[in-house]
Amino acid sequence: MPLQTTQPHITRAEAHKKAALVGVLLWPIIASLFSFIFNAGVLLSIALFFCVPALYLSYVCRKHIAKAALFSLLVTIPVATVVDYIMEHTRGWWLPSSVFGSFRLFGYITIEQYIWLFLYVYLVVMFYEAFLEVSHRADGRKHPRLKWLFIALAAPLGVFLAVLAANHSLLAIDYFYLKFGVLMIAAPVIFLVFRLPSLVGRIFKAGVYFFFLSLIYEVTALALRQWEFPAEGQFIGMVSIFGIRFPFEEFFFWILLGAVATLAYYEFFDDDRQ
Repeated sequence: MPLQTTQPHITRAEAHKKAALVGVLLWPIIASLFSFIFNAGVLLSIALFFCVPALYLSYVCRKHIAKAALFSLLVTIPVATVVDYIMEHTRGWWLPSSVFGSFRLFGYITIEQYIWLFLYVYLVVMFYEAFLEVSHRADGRKHPRLKWLFIALAAPLGVFLAVLAANHSLLAIDYFYLKFGVLMIAAPVIFLVFRLPSLVGRIFKAGVYFFFLSLIYEVTALALRQWEFPAEGQFIGMVSIFGIRFPFEEFFFWILLGAVATLAYYEFFDDDRQ
């Protein structure tokens, strides 16, 4: 008797999960179309590509909202501050306009950068939890390793703020995207492959989806001139897709490896590594 009552419930749950997955997989194409139809600015495209699916996955996977949001916040504040300041300062990339007017934190950082990174990390985590993760422990558990993530990210933020106050010209770091990408993106992916091989399959599946989403978002945003890469000399090379040029580092470290690296950090600092 228990099998007769449980099996239909499992079947319905699996059907709902598959329907949700199909919707999320198709959404980047829809978001791109809407972006072109409305000639979207940065914030509207962020909402279309990241906020809409993030809200949907929050609805279907409510129990992971707090954990995903906390992890995303811890990552966003230091990473967006340091990376965007240096990249804007060196003209590696540049956002020509903001819905917040002329305000830029420390003279360079737009608020949209914080919104984008938070939603990107949050969406990566919620996609992983909704479709790929297997729960091994009870809900409501604490995450003691998060304090080490906080320390690991707060320390370079503190150094950045000290250097900014003392002599901001020292933050004009050439080839910063390459250096940051090797140390903070490629290295965690290599660690994942060799130290947590049981997770590689699931995380790389998420990586395939976010490669698709991120590539469509990048091409859409650049076609709409939402941002640009003025100082091409800050990169080791440029790639061209559908006539849209952007740095090799952008393609390799963010579009290809960004979600994989995010989940490597997530599993190590905020999940069960299983």
